[in-house]
Amino acid sequence: MTEVLSSTSAIPPSGYEDSSKYVYFHSGTEATYRKVADNPTGFTSIPTIDIANIDGNLEQREAIAKKIHDACSSCGFFYIKNTGIPESAMSDVFALLKRFFALDLETKMDAHSQKNPAIRGYEPMGETKLDPRTKGDVKEAFTMGDCFIDAEQRYTEKTGKQPPYGVTQSQNIWPEKAPWWREGVYQYYNLVFPLAMKLVKILALAFDQEETAFDSMFKFPITGMRPLYYPPTPVDEDANSVGLGAHSDFSWLTLVLQDNVTALEVLNQDGLWVDAPPQPGTFVCNVGQYLERQSNGIFPATVHRVRNKTGQARYSLPFFLTPDLDATVDVLDCCIGDEGKKYEAVDVGDLYIRRVLPARKKHPTAIRYQDVPESEWKYQMLLS
Repeated sequence: MTEVLSSTSAIPPSGYEDSSKYVYFHSGTEATYRKVADNPTGFTSIPTIDIANIDGNLEQREAIAKKIHDACSSCGFFYIKNTGIPESAMSDVFALLKRFFALDLETKMDAHSQKNPAIRGYEPMGETKLDPRTKGDVKEAFTMGDCFIDAEQRYTEKTGKQPPYGVTQSQNIWPEKAPWWREGVYQYYNLVFPLAMKLVKILALAFDQEETAFDSMFKFPITGMRPLYYPPTPVDEDANSVGLGAHSDFSWLTLVLQDNVTALEVLNQDGLWVDAPPQPGTFVCNVGQYLERQSNGIFPATVHRVRNKTGQARYSLPFFLTPDLDATVDVLDCCIGDEGKKYEAVDVGDLYIRRVLPARKKHPTAIRYQDVPESEWKYQMLLS
């Protein structure tokens, strides 16, 4: 009998040593293994959706929504093209990434993520390790995201509120000797954020809801933007050695800008890896764990990884969108079938920290709260 992707285990199964039979990925806090199907029937490519009419009339927006629904339910991944973001802006941001990651280590380490309670900032090579069978993820990274007091994000203007009591320092950290980095990152952030919010409305339509149905969950959402640099290294023939270990995103929706180097792979329903090659002028988007829960699993948070296939340097720029930290994500009524609800309602902020801290066990914030039971973890732990 064929075992498909839905078969999972946190314990390595018998025969796991044969990598052709099982795949490993990181989802939440435990190692997870799945068996490769004997008779593959899953998706073999990622659909591309033209969203040129995303600001068009309702009929045009509903047509886009249907295509996105089909893509999310079949594979959890899709490309979008004609996004309204100029290709020149995409080229400019890659030039920015190259300039930053070429800086001397001392300048970058000035903004090391371990200096920041919110686990934002620079991460040197090997800092993360999503696949424990490897020596560590072969990449450098920088993380920034939502912030109550960064002037560029206009928290009070957007919400009509003052920053939460006790929040006196930025949730982001920047290298002092490279002020152009903050300026350039925010220029791009302020292009991709509005695009992501348009997709929130399209996804509401995809569920046959009013397109404003999710607005109350995205008043000031959790965001993360993560410039990534994978250095040129010899092509790795070992399937277990990767630039970024296999995982599913703990976002609601992710939009990734890729350069021209093929490396991203997506795990299909049969446990087989499918290429998600770069397409000029596009974003590759994927469902995150929050949207998976909200859709009752109809939209899977598909596992993916980055592998060194070419030996070339690679840059990419994912943007992670997650609902407001005080929002509650529950299964939509329209997604509850005969099997009932597969997921309980969750507090966004509380689930978020339960995904972040286990992936950063060496970070001072994780160490500070290592003796606190996970059931008592709160998002506010990242704010001080």
